[in-house]
Amino acid sequence: MKKRFEALDAFRGICALSVVVFHMYLIGSITELRFFRGSSIFVEFFFVLSGFVLAHGYAYKDGLKFSTFMKSRFFRLYPLHFFMFFVMFAFEICKLLAYKFGGFVFNNLPFTNSFAIQEIIPNLLLVQAWTPYTDPLTFNFPSWSISIEFYMYALFFGSIVACRKNKVATWLSSSLVAFMLIYFQSSLLTPEVLRGISCFFGGAFTYWVFMRTATTLKLSHTIGTCIEILLFSMIVFVVQSTFDHRSSVASVLFMVTVFCFAFEFGAISKILNAKPFQVIGKLSYSMYMTHAAILFCLISTAMIIQKVTGIPFAPMIDDVRMLDFGSSTINNLVALVIICIVIAISSMTYKYIELAGQKLNASNKKTNNTDKYNSKKKVQASET
Repeated sequence: MKKRFEALDAFRGICALSVVVFHMYLIGSITELRFFRGSSIFVEFFFVLSGFVLAHGYAYKDGLKFSTFMKSRFFRLYPLHFFMFFVMFAFEICKLLAYKFGGFVFNNLPFTNSFAIQEIIPNLLLVQAWTPYTDPLTFNFPSWSISIEFYMYALFFGSIVACRKNKVATWLSSSLVAFMLIYFQSSLLTPEVLRGISCFFGGAFTYWVFMRTATTLKLSHTIGTCIEILLFSMIVFVVQSTFDHRSSVASVLFMVTVFCFAFEFGAISKILNAKPFQVIGKLSYSMYMTHAAILFCLISTAMIIQKVTGIPFAPMIDDVRMLDFGSSTINNLVALVIICIVIAISSMTYKYIELAGQKLNASNKKTNNTDKYNSKKKVQASET
């Protein structure tokens, strides 16, 4: 069976870019389209795809060890999380200096609200989204989903080891119970945790369904294309809608989408296999994690220029800090430039932080294997 799902990688990149645009607020630009105003829901897609990919990579592997598994996930996620936390912390120090020596206040006083001192430890431990006593949207706020995902890995490992013969039933029941708790607005777990459990284990169950049908389900290129176009249309409709239980409906739709696009039967899948889409898929984690800091810099700069010139480049509208550079055309160009900047910076963080973290894990594994080999040789020598 194939090792990578290229179309799904590209799909993740498109979703990450949509979340980037969701966090932009430029008056009269594409950022105000209903689709992008609803694109925060693509975080559910990330959870579904993670469950699917983790099930593909680990659920049926023999001799899996908890330490090895969690180390690989730690070095996949934490280096960039820590780097971006440090960047946001440094920005807060800059805000403090601007307040102390220039009397300049941005949206809030430094180290208050989402940047409060008491939120530092939860962020470093990646538990900010797991408790009702911490604010999930603190410092580099997109990391709330990384908080959920990291410890979801540990739960996933438990499901494939402790429930080896019943892991599929465990995935399905965990997802269904979480959806039920969401429906009844239960406070048993945080909303973020319920979003993660319902989608992640739903994605793992989706992989089991895919694996059971991978060798038997065959669709023509035409039918596959029609299904993919239909799914794309349904996603656009749901994302820009506001009906009740939209999040749960979107989650199930994402599971169906992941299942269908994993086969890559249609023309849309072939388009997603093109290099540009594969590049943004590769950079998706970096784009998701870096864009908040980039937007912070842009908004802060606009606020400073606004104060100096008196021109409202960063007005507050309905408690939202908007950006306005004079016309819809210019604002759309700015949105495009921001996307290009996010992609460019993400290329660097991917190369120098993401890959470096993964290489560090690989080198540690190699060192441990060498140590074990040397120890074994010493034992053999002593016995001789």
